[in-house]
Amino acid sequence: MRRVWKTPELDYYNLYADMLQQPHLLIAGATGSGKSVVSKSLAAAGAVVIDADKIAHEIILKGEPAYQEIVKYYGTGILDAKGNIIRRRLGEIVFHDAEKLAFLNQCTHKYICAEVDRQIAKAEKENTARAVILDAPLLLEAGLESRCDTVWVVYADPEVRAKRVMARDGVSYDLAKARIANQKSWEEYKESASVVIDNSKELAYLQGQLDEILKTI
Repeated sequence: MRRVWKTPELDYYNLYADMLQQPHLLIAGATGSGKSVVSKSLAAAGAVVIDADKIAHEIILKGEPAYQEIVKYYGTGILDAKGNIIRRRLGEIVFHDAEKLAFLNQCTHKYICAEVDRQIAKAEKENTARAVILDAPLLLEAGLESRCDTVWVVYADPEVRAKRVMARDGVSYDLAKARIANQKSWEEYKESASVVIDNSKELAYLQGQLDEILKTI
């Protein structure tokens, strides 16, 4: 029997068929929406997961090309005593200044996309995974959806996301809300989505949805 899934928008999609027939799947969503849980469940089902957030951390390490560009633009005030970029300090700067955020995105996206392409090519060459999953927190802006056959967007209520960001990153409510405000709106994410996964409630609620999907694998 064909298994379908009901999204918050009352549309129906055959998620299992999407995953099997589309080898390149982008999972996107704003900060605090819960994308990583979805990616981990798919990885456990035999998919290769390319973690764009991990790549974003690595490309700004000392000695990497993006590091030089970032320090030149923002100055040494974002560095610790060992010369490493303090991500929280950089975040406080860009999430309150649209122009500075735009530069950071322009600087990092080209390096992130290059590494994503390298890892996709590696996964295709090995050809052992059921699907290639690109876990991209914000990178619809970078055009990464063009590398994928379908886009899944994870949704969560903004207040829920703010609380998750506060707990995860140890930041204030105001800073969490500022980060959310500086990202794409839900309407913009929805426009790019082939599938919407609702993660507005507890982690157990999301896992229950994924468990039902994964039963068909």
